[in-house]
Amino acid sequence: MTNKYYLGVDIGGTNTVYGVVNQTGEIIFQGNFNTKLYNEPIELVKDIFKSFQNFSSKNDIQIKGIGIGAPNGNFNNGCIEFAPNLFWGEMIPIADYFSNIFQLPSKLTNDANAAAIGEKTFGGAKFMNDFIVLTLGTGLGSGIYVNNQIVHGKNGFAGEYGHTKCNESSRQCTCGKIGCIETYVSARGIVQTYQEFYFANKGKMPDKEISTKQIYNLAVDGDSIAIETYSKTAHILGNSLSNLINILDPEAIFLFGGIANAHPLLIPILKESINNNVLPILKGKTKILPSQLLNKNAAVLGSAAMWF
Repeated sequence: MTNKYYLGVDIGGTNTVYGVVNQTGEIIFQGNFNTKLYNEPIELVKDIFKSFQNFSSKNDIQIKGIGIGAPNGNFNNGCIEFAPNLFWGEMIPIADYFSNIFQLPSKLTNDANAAAIGEKTFGGAKFMNDFIVLTLGTGLGSGIYVNNQIVHGKNGFAGEYGHTKCNESSRQCTCGKIGCIETYVSARGIVQTYQEFYFANKGKMPDKEISTKQIYNLAVDGDSIAIETYSKTAHILGNSLSNLINILDPEAIFLFGGIANAHPLLIPILKESINNNVLPILKGKTKILPSQLLNKNAAVLGSAAMWF
């Protein structure tokens, strides 16, 4: 079988990761840039092009197309629209930027959709028709498969799960609204929850900035504040997911993204919260699983897999 290669690009609020992928799911070249260092998205595209050119000239490998996953990436028009965790303006024709600079066809989808396509093509959902991939990172997103088809929606924005309402939240979201579940279930939200519990317990704020990874490590070591932080996060997410399960009846929900590395803490509480809130006929029916592509650039694989 002759290998065909495509470039997969995952544009995140913090980092942009890209890689050359073949149809067996092997990433033969990859790189990354700090998204926040780029005031203009076209400059990021140019740097990815230069990086790929350097690789291609040394390895004689050509790509046939580019797949891009990005927050608020609209599959219908190739634009990133009103992405709250990016600061490049309201309408970014990112697919056109890639096509013009690489002189190749490009496709765009939501970053969570890209992760779901990756899970379907190369991961744990190969033999599933109905499932959801949650992307837990800078924000919270979802890629949804129904009847073996990714759900884009009429306007290209299906799956904006992070901006559904959470009864527990009065926090302001980066989208401008109050009470989005992303204000709790995201890197930013978990750090804020930890800080609030820390202040309630110790009467002061933490002396240093702290990351979700550090909070997870503290929880594993038995720190009560860190354990309480992840417990609250999982309860909020589980309560909300029960609504999604009642509506969609998925076979599985996969956890993907940096925060998903905390799945040993999250999944038992998620299952408990879900089973306490779903319809009795759906109790225990939906599997809650870590992505099989966790730490394997599922979004890069999924972005490229739009061409397979």
